[in-house]
Amino acid sequence: MGGMSPALRPLVIGAVDDHPVILSGLAEGLRPLLPGGSVLYPIARTVAELIERAKHVDVVLLDLELHDGSDPVDNVQAVMRRGWPVVLFTQDPRHRTVARAFRAGAAGLLSKSEDLKVVAGAIQLVADGQGFLSPEWASAIAGDLERVAPALTPRELSAVRLYAAGMKLTSVARRLGVGPDTARTYLNRARVKYADVGRPAPTKTDLYQRAVEDGLIDPPGYSTT
Repeated sequence: MGGMSPALRPLVIGAVDDHPVILSGLAEGLRPLLPGGSVLYPIARTVAELIERAKHVDVVLLDLELHDGSDPVDNVQAVMRRGWPVVLFTQDPRHRTVARAFRAGAAGLLSKSEDLKVVAGAIQLVADGQGFLSPEWASAIAGDLERVAPALTPRELSAVRLYAAGMKLTSVARRLGVGPDTARTYLNRARVKYADVGRPAPTKTDLYQRAVEDGLIDPPGYSTT
């Protein structure tokens, strides 16, 4: 009673991108397309910085490729733990990585090449509790979204990522701060979970392939330059 309609209230939109100049331009372009008083702020280079600076946001625009060593799934989940819905806003060509981050709970997925009206509409939908997946991305990652990924623990994920990337078992153990037997246990548990979802990984080569498929490591020949 007497309050502003949720669809018309001003929005606070947080953004994480290590190219903030791009987002500053985006903010100006979106201003006339969103409810009056809406702001694209804060703009942060990392998820940790956003969480430190923001008290409340309605939607977070999150780039996947932040070049800070962070994992996209960890970033999505860290934002969601604050109760803030995430729209992945990316030009990352790695469909499996994007699909993996989307599966982690993002409410929307947009390409940075989208028309500003589409971006504004997606932000409004997600702020209103709905989801958005652009036709471009829906087509690109359809197969990856259908793939069943095992529910690996953080330690199992780390072990798989390091081992599949080429580390020896002893090096994986040292990096994780555990003994070789414990590191082997993490890998064996991961293998069991992959087998349980119909994607067996009995060898190191198989585990490497699963890690690439699930976006845990980059595919051969991938470069961010």
